[in-house]
Amino acid sequence: MGGVSVRATIESGGWDEWVGALDPLVAWVGVSPGQLCRSRDEVVATFRQAMDSGVSGSPEVVAEADGMLVVDPHVQPPHELYPELHHVFSVRDERVVELRDYPSRAAALAAVGLE
Repeated sequence: MGGVSVRATIESGGWDEWVGALDPLVAWVGVSPGQLCRSRDEVVATFRQAMDSGVSGSPEVVAEADGMLVVDPHVQPPHELYPELHHVFSVRDERVVELRDYPSRAAALAAVGLE
């Protein structure tokens, strides 16, 4: 990553930088049962599918705790079932190794022990 932090990449990096921050074996666990990606390729495909359908976002790191970043994706249009959707990114060696979705900021903060 050339000294650039994952946090900076999330908040201001471009698509290629974001993809580069993902560990090849990254896992993404969605809010709903069965929502699961098990590799960078699957995560990238899921993001591309959302973008191709008109979804956009401007991620903001709202909290950090023990190698975990709580991220407000600021999804537009907001997710129909989870309008307050937040992610927790687990980071190891400046790579995102896990993304986990939560239905709200409070739930994401609680998951990392901050609420």
